[in-house]
Amino acid sequence: MRCRTIKIHGAEIGCAILACLLLMTAPMAGGQRGQPLRAQMPFVPPPGYDDDDDHGGGGRPEPLLQGEVPLADQQSGRSLAGYSWNVRLVGHNSILNRGLNGNLGWVDDCAYVSAYYGAADPLAGLAVLKVSHPRRPRLVQIFPGIPGTRASQVHGSQTSRMMAVMPWSDYTAFGDLPGPNLLQLYQVPQGDCGHPVLVGTYDFGTIIPHEFQIWRDKIYVTNFGGSPGPSIMVIDVQDMAHPRLLTTWDLSDEPGMPKSIAHDLSILGEDDALAGDGTRIYVNVQLSQAISFPPTRNGMVILDTSEVAQGKPTPALHRIGPVLTWPLECCLSHSTSIVRIAGHRYVLAMDETFRTDFCPWGSARIIDVEDEMNPVQVSTFSLQVQDPANCAQTVGDNAMYSSHYLGVDNPNDAKLAFFTWYSSGLRIVDISNPAAPHEVGYFNPGASPHTLFSDPFLTHFFNRNVDYALSYVRYYRGNIWFNSVYGGFWTVHFGSHDGDDTGQGDDGEGQGDDGQGGH
Repeated sequence: MRCRTIKIHGAEIGCAILACLLLMTAPMAGGQRGQPLRAQMPFVPPPGYDDDDDHGGGGRPEPLLQGEVPLADQQSGRSLAGYSWNVRLVGHNSILNRGLNGNLGWVDDCAYVSAYYGAADPLAGLAVLKVSHPRRPRLVQIFPGIPGTRASQVHGSQTSRMMAVMPWSDYTAFGDLPGPNLLQLYQVPQGDCGHPVLVGTYDFGTIIPHEFQIWRDKIYVTNFGGSPGPSIMVIDVQDMAHPRLLTTWDLSDEPGMPKSIAHDLSILGEDDALAGDGTRIYVNVQLSQAISFPPTRNGMVILDTSEVAQGKPTPALHRIGPVLTWPLECCLSHSTSIVRIAGHRYVLAMDETFRTDFCPWGSARIIDVEDEMNPVQVSTFSLQVQDPANCAQTVGDNAMYSSHYLGVDNPNDAKLAFFTWYSSGLRIVDISNPAAPHEVGYFNPGASPHTLFSDPFLTHFFNRNVDYALSYVRYYRGNIWFNSVYGGFWTVHFGSHDGDDTGQGDDGEGQGDDGQGGH
């Protein structure tokens, strides 16, 4: 075994520890299509490892435009300290300073942080953190990754005590050939969320999935055009060891309608969404051709999923109301969240521009869906960095100032939305008046230019003088959880919320709730 050294905030871990990572197990090549994955040993951090990372992010307010990390700050090193307003750092874990972190899932007081790409390196897999003490999130273990996959999607279900990870075939920063398309299903033991157990795996074959959401023992999976196939697949995981395809949906199933692809969705009644019975899903779609004027292909559909919720053996999904579309100069309809604001149903929808060299980037929008036959957008929220008048300046920052994922404080009575906004960090927005959302705080982590992994692709995450907040957001016991690509896992506190301006929130030792609010 060839020795190498990993730098972790100045400390060095040598070959002896790397030998412990795998205990000399078989190579982490993952499973083959149609075959179960081999049992593999997770990485466990060495004894005495200090999880209390002191990192930038509690810095001064943004000096110029709202959401900007100015080029001058990147060149001077000021961007290492980060920027914040009305939000304070509570705790942070860099996950061994690995970099290339993906999405965030959770059950109980555990955070599940995916790797953006799977690889044979022992750090390039799903990280499990215990956050019972939010000032000191503790790394418990890292499950092996699967080379040749984009492994960035993870979700947990408090109701089902299930956690799922979805690595899908892709060219990665590690140079591996494209791998399998899988949905890995973990049982989360009662009282021990830090040690989920892999129970079963669903193999999509040649279909390349993209996102998923969990409702009880059903998982709704999207297909975003990486391969032929339907927009939506519903996987029955009642028997987690033997998951099966239950049904599919595509707009082209309807006579005269074009092919569609879907990016993400929100389920009525899923964990951390508006309470309900699982009979509706709200889906971000992109059409193969425009069906409205002015011609635009991005938007949202509402699907009736009653037959799935009722347990019918061969259920069908049915569209309700129109295909709501909106114009986008560049980017796509990305993610949704169904919430109630002041007693009224709304969908919070995010657009995404996954590149640094196009302005204006994707924004957030609020859509009134009380009348399902006539959904209406009531407002848009964007930052000054996205204003076309500022594009000449902000494109020169080589940053990605786009909206991405989200969460809320309480989906049944939402007043605050938490948006991850790539290089603009975490943005906190008052949505109590849906027609006039306005920002009330932000936390933009400092840059982490010396992580173990990085992505050199020239319009994505190549700029190491900024970070990229990209995950779903959890509001839990007064604190806010999210991930960034290079910084890792963060817990922060909105100082003026719930009358607590200490910036510390709950220590997490009380019973609290199960984290209602945010996916």
